[in-house]
Amino acid sequence: MRTFWRNYGPLLSAPFQQRRHTGELWVWLALLLLTLAVAITCAIMVDLGAARLVLGIEAGASLLILWGICFAGLRRQNHPNAARLVPGHLTRLRHCAVGLLMILSLTAALLFGSQLGQPLAWALGAAALMLAVAAFVRWIQLWFYIWIVISLAFWGPVGALSMRVWRGLQQWYAVQPASLALLAVLILPWLLSRLLQDGGPAHQASYRAAEKLRMAFADQSRGLSTAKYAGKTGLTMMRLFSWPQPLWQRHLLATAKPVAGSALARAELVCLGNLHWTSMLGALSLVLAIFGCGAAVADYLFTPNWSAIGTDGGAGLQIGIVSMALNPLFGLASALHRSRREQALLMLLPGMPRGLALSRQLARRLLAQFYLQWSMAAVLIGLMMALISPAGEASRLGLYGLLLALPMGSFLLRDWSRQAAPNSAQALLPLMGVTMGAALLAGMAWLGLSIWFAVALSLGLSLAFLRWRWQRSVLASPAAMPVGRWA
Repeated sequence: MRTFWRNYGPLLSAPFQQRRHTGELWVWLALLLLTLAVAITCAIMVDLGAARLVLGIEAGASLLILWGICFAGLRRQNHPNAARLVPGHLTRLRHCAVGLLMILSLTAALLFGSQLGQPLAWALGAAALMLAVAAFVRWIQLWFYIWIVISLAFWGPVGALSMRVWRGLQQWYAVQPASLALLAVLILPWLLSRLLQDGGPAHQASYRAAEKLRMAFADQSRGLSTAKYAGKTGLTMMRLFSWPQPLWQRHLLATAKPVAGSALARAELVCLGNLHWTSMLGALSLVLAIFGCGAAVADYLFTPNWSAIGTDGGAGLQIGIVSMALNPLFGLASALHRSRREQALLMLLPGMPRGLALSRQLARRLLAQFYLQWSMAAVLIGLMMALISPAGEASRLGLYGLLLALPMGSFLLRDWSRQAAPNSAQALLPLMGVTMGAALLAGMAWLGLSIWFAVALSLGLSLAFLRWRWQRSVLASPAAMPVGRWA
């Protein structure tokens, strides 16, 4: 056992060692506790069947997330030089991947097969799904192509072919399950092992592409709006989604004056990056234009039931709109911290306020942008509830999320001079808080409390938090920029 752990332990524990100081492990624990709380709530308010359903979904999602993290860690360790120069390195990586696939497939069979029957079917389905996830990790572009495949599945010939293959597999499993299981045991591990490459030219090219993508995601998590790792396509998309920013920049330069408002407006373009209101406006206008054109084409060619958007798909749309309102809370700390060196130069701009005046004006501008985005999200959710959904059927999930997001805007008021470098896990905390609070408000509505009680509670908390944090974090702090100089 000691020899086994010496050979394979460092490879298996590397993904978790890398996340030990990022706070992600605590986020996973918090998500697990949140899911358990939802299951207990379902058991109390509905029945035990609903609670078991929630726990089953959580268990399946946890297995897939664990597999994705482990395989991504193994693939990152699959360096072309190590694959060719370190004896046995590639073989051990492949052994780890195949062993994990077997263990997690058996775990799925025990968890779901013991409750729902057909453990062999659960094991085979879990193994096939994990192989698909590994392929998505290996070829990231498959995440885009899969939506084309799903869309074509509704087309007659492709849909008929898919159903024929599915029925054939079902009949094979019903008649000869042992032969299907034997074939899966022979083929699936071999296919998985081929996803870890042997250091050749194709491996070197794919590893370089994966590293560029990883660095691009790392920059995005730090609030850095750059497309240098995405090539010409990424640069074109970034310019397209932030089309108002060059126009606003030229306007600011043409009307520049040595006053505080003009200096701060120019500094915001550098400090906020893709969180600036011009980028948000460009992305929103482009998405609405694409949605409007698609709706017009669909309305001309078909007779869609638009009310289904507010009932069947309303929850997903409202979650996306609430995420737009929360966007400053996700990445503002990262954007301001990574631009701290540029802020030292921006302090030399003529008219740039200093000391307490800088902290006050920056706080007002950040709050103004947050409440502007919150108001736009509220208008969109209101329109969807009023115009698309029939009366009485509109989901209030987005409304509850916005009511929870309103008091969280006060967390933009902080002593930015002591802001340390944030990690990626901290960006999930606002989303988790809104999710838990929205569930709480939904429970209050289920108990019969009026929606106006939630509105009054949200406004009251917002005013109280704003007053408290203004006194504590703005008036009692030194100059807000450069950010993090006293961290």
